[in-house]
Amino acid sequence: MKKISILTLVLLFLASLCLAEENNNSKHDNNNQQKSVLFQSGSIDPIGILLSISVEGMVCDFCAQAIEKVLMKKKEVAGITIDLDNQNVTIALKENNDIDNKILEKLFLNAGYNITSIDRNKF
Repeated sequence: MKKISILTLVLLFLASLCLAEENNNSKHDNNNQQKSVLFQSGSIDPIGILLSISVEGMVCDFCAQAIEKVLMKKKEVAGITIDLDNQNVTIALKENNDIDNKILEKLFLNAGYNITSIDRNKF
């Protein structure tokens, strides 16, 4: 009887360790998911154009705030999402509006960042 009680306690202890590790991994996964999109402003116009811009040099929240401040002043921009992990800026343009690539390159360069690519998609 004593052996069964000890064996039961050992199994319960091991099971609790496994659950604790699983819970810990779950928390880390949630933190990584929340970190992906760090900065968002404005909205998305379902009839507008969606620009996905790869940018070099964005590493912190201040970078995101600087870009957001510059772009949200443009009348063509409906919203913006900045993903610092992937150094990507997604810009939603308002219906019947567009911004030339050269203007975007100049805006980003003046803010201190280099554009590596611009992809355009219509909703």
